[in-house]
Amino acid sequence: MGNDIPVAKTETQTAGDVTIDVSWIVTEDNVDIAVSRIRPMKPDSGGIPVVLVHGTYSKRNFWVSPKGIGMATYLAEAGFDVWIPELRGHGLSPKGDRFSKITAEEQIRYDLPAVQQYVHRITGARQSWVGHSFGGVYILCALSAKWLDQGIMRHLFTFGSQISRGESFLKIPGVAWVCSKIIEGIGYFPAPRLGLGPEIEAAAATVEMISWKKFLGKWTNSEGFCYWDGMEGIRIPFSAFAGAADKSDPAEGCRILYDSLGSPDKTFTILGKKRGFLKDYDHTGMIVSKEAQEEIWPMVLGLLESHMNTS
Repeated sequence: MGNDIPVAKTETQTAGDVTIDVSWIVTEDNVDIAVSRIRPMKPDSGGIPVVLVHGTYSKRNFWVSPKGIGMATYLAEAGFDVWIPELRGHGLSPKGDRFSKITAEEQIRYDLPAVQQYVHRITGARQSWVGHSFGGVYILCALSAKWLDQGIMRHLFTFGSQISRGESFLKIPGVAWVCSKIIEGIGYFPAPRLGLGPEIEAAAATVEMISWKKFLGKWTNSEGFCYWDGMEGIRIPFSAFAGAADKSDPAEGCRILYDSLGSPDKTFTILGKKRGFLKDYDHTGMIVSKEAQEEIWPMVLGLLESHMNTS
């Protein structure tokens, strides 16, 4: 795996009292994407890198707010070296003239490997990755297709990540086609107007995801490779979490994806009162609620620390 990832520019920003180093790296297909870094705040911690990947309609703020609050800051304060990529067309990553044509596969095939290679070039250390929603799905796609290198990964976490359930209206024959044509006509999916997130999503990426989840849909890439086929080959330690009150990506879908992985070291947790948690967590609340700050962030930290000394 090559590590020669060009950097278009860098700058230092702040979120509250938190200093964030931002680099715009250049992917193999010549697209600039923003990668934010919060350096470890705990002396002599070792600074193990953790990569936090947002889902659709989202950006860096999901992990660290403009006031500097978030799981990213929490992990940096505990001594981890935190990296937050914003996939092409999201947040600080330029939308560009071809925004509507950005595909999910481009983000999976080019953005995630560029981030992995860049972080490895800077740190030289094996990384843990955390993905929320389709961020987790994208990481698994990239691992399945062998676009990400398992050899430099310590641990993978997914929160509310699945491909089989939810959005049942897409299973009605013809509905997916109508939705796709409307989105293609607009050029993007208007998530902010619908209260689904702060970012619009490119039309091509949205239509691609619809093709995965529709009636008789296939979870394949442009070459016809089915991502399900590579799941057995994912062997890194894996922790999957599902929200008991998550309606958009329900626990049963997360379980199906979890079961497909071949990792001998994996755990599945439903975040809800029946399992001893403070509440039944919904899709975003499992990361960005006060309750998550009290019990889920420390749980993630504990798991990260348990893998710090793995070879």
